[in-house]
Amino acid sequence: MGDRHALAMMEFKSIGRGLECVDGVLKGFPVELILLKIICPGKLLAAITGETAAVRGALQLARSTHSGMTYIDDFFLGNPAPGILAALRGTVPVQRQGALGIIETFTASSGLVAADTAAKAASITLVTIHLARGLAGKAHICLVGSIGAVEVALEAVEKGLEPGLLARTRIIAAPDEAVWSAIS
Repeated sequence: MGDRHALAMMEFKSIGRGLECVDGVLKGFPVELILLKIICPGKLLAAITGETAAVRGALQLARSTHSGMTYIDDFFLGNPAPGILAALRGTVPVQRQGALGIIETFTASSGLVAADTAAKAASITLVTIHLARGLAGKAHICLVGSIGAVEVALEAVEKGLEPGLLARTRIIAAPDEAVWSAIS
């Protein structure tokens, strides 16, 4: 990827049509598939990353090819915060020190916005971003940092998300070892 990258997410009502669309997007544009999962109730969620123009083109193809009854929604995030892709992939090693920040949102897309907002607002590390699966369509984000940095990050999320999209935020100042183990 070049110096300018983007992240996009697509949601489909039909698993089969969604897979067909994602296949077309991957064959038609130089983008990387970073998330593909079946979510309840019988929907498909896909996320891609790549150069901004390629990601925009891929979304346009997805909208035009599979619009209507099977294509639910999409989301585009230009220049995502460093660490957001690793947290989505679940490849961030958890440093078991500092405070743990927890963000819950009512939609998968707002979870990505919340993670991006938090990471850009303060010196924190995004640890995990869980989207939709087993969460009734919600998102759950864990981040770590100093107590002050985590507070700043969560305040930015509370102010930055559209009304009605944030379920809650929490801070655990010094998590127990069992909590650290559970999130890693």
